[in-house]
Amino acid sequence: MIESYAFPEDCEFHGVIPHPNAIRIANFEFFWSSTNYLSPFGNETAIFIFEDFVDWLDDNPKGQVIEYIRDILNYWDLSLKDYNESIIEYDHILRLAEDYDFDELVLSVDWSIIAIGFGELIVRGYVDENIKNIIHLAILRQMNSIVLDYFLEDDETFKHLRFIYLTHLLDILEEA
Repeated sequence: MIESYAFPEDCEFHGVIPHPNAIRIANFEFFWSSTNYLSPFGNETAIFIFEDFVDWLDDNPKGQVIEYIRDILNYWDLSLKDYNESIIEYDHILRLAEDYDFDELVLSVDWSIIAIGFGELIVRGYVDENIKNIIHLAILRQMNSIVLDYFLEDDETFKHLRFIYLTHLLDILEEA
């Protein structure tokens, strides 16, 4: 069971004081960890994207997050129309798993999308309705057994824990 956790008031998360709504909704310790590689910010890609996203928001305070996501996807030669329900289909994931760029095409892309979405929650206190589906797809793809096997290999305990964390992220996303 994952225990509730209240992020300490007036403390920073990578240079940002989290919005009170983020603290209320994302009340799990794993969510706030940048060292737990199973968390949404627990790897170099995710934390880099979060910090870059915060800088982007500083430069574009009224910017639509979908534009930032579009730029991130373009970095991997993807477009928003490529990031649709087909990315969670088993055969699609299986084909990508055979590609030597699986880390980039699946893990890094999804980690980035998840970090952006929950980054908006931390900064603004909500996740824009226009990007919830994209984040939802990234989380669902990360829950796929092929992705869990690739990411965590034979460690069944961590696969199970990752799946639980991802389930909690879906709940957080729904409430955000």
